[in-house]
Amino acid sequence: MTENIKVKWQEGPIKEVGVNGVQVNDVLEVAKNRLVELNKEFPSRENAMSITKIDEAIIWQDKRTKDREARGVEGTSKA
Repeated sequence: MTENIKVKWQEGPIKEVGVNGVQVNDVLEVAKNRLVELNKEFPSRENAMSITKIDEAIIWQDKRTKDREARGVEGTSKA
């Protein structure tokens, strides 16, 4: 199945190299949207739980970004 999926990940910090690929959050959003659509047609507890867990992952990634912004290192190679 992976031969049908092509993801071009962001290489390097956006502030340093510009946008040249996707971020983890982009892929999480696509996966969530797909599950939401599937759950409309084939509702299940498992789909609902998967959507919830993806939402949680997005929240944690957003927190990471906000923490990095507060430290002035978002978009750079600094830790």
